[in-house]
Amino acid sequence: MAKPTTFVGSSVAIFLEDTANPGTFLRPCGLNSHTVTFSKNTQDVTVPDCDDPELPAWIERGVESLDFSANGSGILAAEALDNWWAAFNTTDSIKARIYVGKATDTNNGRFWEGKVHVTSFETSGERGNKAQCTVSVVSDGELTYNTVT
Repeated sequence: MAKPTTFVGSSVAIFLEDTANPGTFLRPCGLNSHTVTFSKNTQDVTVPDCDDPELPAWIERGVESLDFSANGSGILAAEALDNWWAAFNTTDSIKARIYVGKATDTNNGRFWEGKVHVTSFETSGERGNKAQCTVSVVSDGELTYNTVT
């Protein structure tokens, strides 16, 4: 049995486009955990049997839409605060990349790129601990799947 090639957890990451340098994507510092979700919205259609309409009908599903969302949480890094606030505090969608694999790994790195909205930017603090943050991102249109080159 061949051993699989695996990814380290920190290689799943949200990168935001640098507004000062379009086409350059930066990873805001501090997030320790990322969750990426792709989903389909479907329409159910009951299709009866033509020869015996009394038989139980099978449900077929057509895809209506595709969706993407991501969440991240971790330390609220001072270096990332302005980036997250600017990304949240706009009504325009922004370009982002969601990586699985290191952004420099031309053998195994992959990423999705497209427009997103930062829909949630939450900060929290507790005496004796570091300030925390949680962000939520949703797609604004199609994301393309790419190989790191």
